[in-house]
Amino acid sequence: MADLPTPSQITALISLLAPGLVISSIKVRASTGLVPDYKDRLISYGLISVAYFAAITPLFHVNGGMPLPAWLWSLLQNFLVPAAIGIGLAYAHQHRLIYRVSKALGLQLAHHLPAAWDYTFEALPAGTFILVTLTDGTQIPGQMGVNSFASSSKEERDLLIEELWEVQGNGTWAPLMPKRNILLCGKDIRHIEIY
Repeated sequence: MADLPTPSQITALISLLAPGLVISSIKVRASTGLVPDYKDRLISYGLISVAYFAAITPLFHVNGGMPLPAWLWSLLQNFLVPAAIGIGLAYAHQHRLIYRVSKALGLQLAHHLPAAWDYTFEALPAGTFILVTLTDGTQIPGQMGVNSFASSSKEERDLLIEELWEVQGNGTWAPLMPKRNILLCGKDIRHIEIY
């Protein structure tokens, strides 16, 4: 019968995987908004942690460095520095720095977003007017405000429109009174026109 790991072995394993988990979680949340499935990404966390430790460990073992308690060095190495790296990667992702650098180098990268839905709503400025046509032909005009939301889940592309409008007889748009919003299920949407 196999022996169960000791608490110190479990702590060591968590310390080894923690940087990959922290870096990946922050980056993924900033790029897709989805909470990663931790058990399926264990190998990914391990690989990121290996690369992290290979690059960062020499910096934490410099002779004559700043004297800090061991727990603080461990906190810095396993959580705070990975969090800073994750935030840096999220910033680079959201400001498309990798695409700018690759373009300057003449490289053509595949787009990081998997679907046109994500691409459209990621860069849609607040205040944009949209006209949603449902599968039954109903049209819903509205304005995508700062509190609007387009799901980035592959399973359900639902859409929350912050402010409903109406198209009047002469073709002009006017906000519905009293103001209201609407949640549309992705399976009910045929297409969306963006103004």
